[in-house]
Parts: sequence; C-alpha cells; structure tokens
Amino acid sequence: MSEARFDFERGVHLLGSILWMDAARRDVLSFVSSARIDRAAWVHRAVCTDRTRTLLRALRPDFQALVVPFQRSLMLGPLELTMVPAGYLPGSSQLLVQGAGEPFLYVAHVSLRPHRMAEPPGFVKAPTLVLRTPYGDPRFSFPDREEALAQVVDRARALLGAGRVPVFLASAVGKAQEVTRALSDAGVPVAVHRSIHAVCRQYRALGFEPGRVSQFRGGARHDQAIVWPEGMRGSRAIIGLKPRATFVWLSGLARASEAIAAMRVDEGIPLTGHLDSEGLERFVERVEARRVFTVGHWSESFAATLSRRGVQAQPLHREVQLSLFGDGGTGRYEGSPFR
Repeated sequence: MSEARFDFERGVHLLGSILWMDAARRDVLSFVSSARIDRAAWVHRAVCTDRTRTLLRALRPDFQALVVPFQRSLMLGPLELTMVPAGYLPGSSQLLVQGAGEPFLYVAHVSLRPHRMAEPPGFVKAPTLVLRTPYGDPRFSFPDREEALAQVVDRARALLGAGRVPVFLASAVGKAQEVTRALSDAGVPVAVHRSIHAVCRQYRALGFEPGRVSQFRGGARHDQAIVWPEGMRGSRAIIGLKPRATFVWLSGLARASEAIAAMRVDEGIPLTGHLDSEGLERFVERVEARRVFTVGHWSESFAATLSRRGVQAQPLHREVQLSLFGDGGTGRYEGSPFR
C-alpha cells in the first residue's frame, strides 16, 4: 500500500490533496485541531468539531467552519476524515485520515489521562503518525496537571498573604480556565481579562465549569488573583499594578531560564497540557506507529529519540529553537503556536 507524503508551509499539507492541518494561512482548507492553535480563528475554510468552533467564536464571532462530531466520518474526495477526542481542551481532536494510502493520524495536542476540563481522550492505532512536538527535548519533564495547579493555588495564597497581587499569565483558551477553576475551588477570588471572561462563558455553556470569575476593570483588590493572557504581558492595565504585583508565567517553558527572561516575569510554574518528551514517547507507543513525522520545536531531537528506539522517524518541520527566542522589548514570547 502506498504511503502518504507531507510537506510543511505554515501548516502540514497532505501532498496530492486539498487537505491541510493546522495551517496558519487563509487560502487553504484546514483541519483545526483545537481552539489553542495560533491564528485558527482567521482560517477561512476550516474543518473542526462544533466545540472548537464555539470556543473560537468567543474570540472571533464571525468564525465559520464545517463541523464534524467526534467519531463520525467526513468524506473529502477520496479521503475519509475521522475526529478522535484529544482530551486537551473542549473540542480538541486528533485526525485519522484514510484513503491516502496507509491510514495516518495527525496529532497536535493530546492528553494521556482524562481531566475535568475536556472530553476524555481517545486512542487509535495508525501505521503513520504526524506529531507536533512542542516539548520534544528530554530536558523537559513536567509535573502532573493537578500537582502544577496545586502549585498555582499555593503561590496565590502565599502572595496574597504577603500583601502582593498575583498576576498569572496563561493562554486565554484552555489553561486560563483550568487556573480559574482551581483558584475558585480554593476560595481565591479571580479577575480576568475580557477575552478570558468571554471564553469562560463558552466553557460554561459547553458544560465545563471554569469557576467564579469577574472581568478585570482596573485596579486590584488585596484578596484577588488576576489571570491574564500571556501575549498581553506588556498591557498597561497590569503594568500599572507594579510594584504590588508579582507576575507568574504558567507554561512548560517555565523550565527554561531563557524563556523566563524573554517574558520579563518574576517567576514561572511549569503548568502545561502538552506532553513532555517521555509522554510523547508513551503516546507513540500507544499509536503503534511504524513511521513518525515530527513537527515544530525540538522535532529533530524527538525524531532522533524515536530513531534510537527503532522507530522510523524524521522531522517534517523545525521551528525556532529556545536559544533564539526573544521578545524585542515587547514583553511577548513569540514563535510557537503552543503558548
């Protein structure tokens, strides 16, 4: 049976077809794996789950997409597309593609364990796997999600007890809602940026409770934590909270001193829904893939790891490495769709 062939140009393209995957471009038909994908809301011809569309409309109300339920097939010419729950955030999915030679599975985000803020992940087997590897280097090893969230709660309480204002910087979709839920459950009042507030409303409508939150309208109470989009680290609204505020970045990159410095934050907690290198290896084992294409940060490193284990692996695309990160004075960490 023939093998599928891929290329990368601001997204993964199945050669010989109209199908793209998580493409950061507006002129193609693209599968959107989750609402966390960079620029996903700007895709003109998107295919995704209804829940992904709902979350993206919180950020861009006119976002349109062809929606496909989990475990239901969509025929795209000779291709049969099936969306499998990824368990990353509501609506996030893996994509199983049949009809292009041997079946292949495309995965950008996936969880190995279920958690309360997403559908339980599903697992399928495929001979070929196209896998995003935002933390594919062995230097990354992350605590369990619940352990990291407990660190967030403990840090919020400690800072508030010391008369400080904890400002947690996180992705507006997904991570922010996990944090607001953890803080709210712990009895810590939470104020959020309006974009996070809008996404929280959609989470609640989808049946995932983000906790009690209020929209930040300037100033800060002495008993209140703030959750803010990490891409808006330089916003005057929160810069004005200095010197009372302590900025805490919630990211897997909190393990890397270079990234902490580039973000200009006081400290970091390694909270991430992404798999570390060991987790990615376990996922490849579950898929039982014979051939793996790696995409993104540390794709070469992770492909080499798989090759040493006897898996045919090659990097399809390598994004900017950590040593090249810089914010140009903007207070933003750029270069990755997995912030």
